[in-house]
Order: sequence, then C-alpha cells, then structure tokens
Amino acid sequence: MEFEKVKVYTRDEYKGAQEPVAFVWRGRRYEVAEILDRWYEGRLDSTRFPLSYFKVRTGEGELHILRYHEFFRAWGIRVPRESG
Repeated sequence: MEFEKVKVYTRDEYKGAQEPVAFVWRGRRYEVAEILDRWYEGRLDSTRFPLSYFKVRTGEGELHILRYHEFFRAWGIRVPRESG
C-alpha cells in the first residue's frame, strides 16, 4: 500500500490519533461522515512503529483509509491504485 501525506483534523487536536472528522488531500477538504473501521499495528512489537488506521466514508460517499504514524506524529492517506 502506498500512502501520501495528508492534513487531518481530529476531535481533540491536542492528541494526534483521535477520531478524524475531516481531512485535506490534494487541495480539497473532505468531511468524515462515518468511521467504518479502525485497527492498530505495532503496539505489542517493540521492533515496529505504532500505527493507527481508520477506514472512513466521506460526506460524498467516498471510502478512504487514513493512517496515523505515532512516532512521526504524521497522517497519511492510502493512495488508490490506478487501473490499467
């Protein structure tokens, strides 16, 4: 999976990996209508960085996966594969 940096707004801005409520990607703002799923990686393995994932549906009905990298305090969005 390829991820691209994205600006994410959360319920509590002072804590990085709180529930996303909106994000700006490629110059466009998306409102999160629903969090469909969430999962975590690396929390029990000291050799891996902790990552938090959120599968969201936007107000327009688009599905996206957002990832929060706790070590770098950075958000990313999964870039859809191009068909062909």
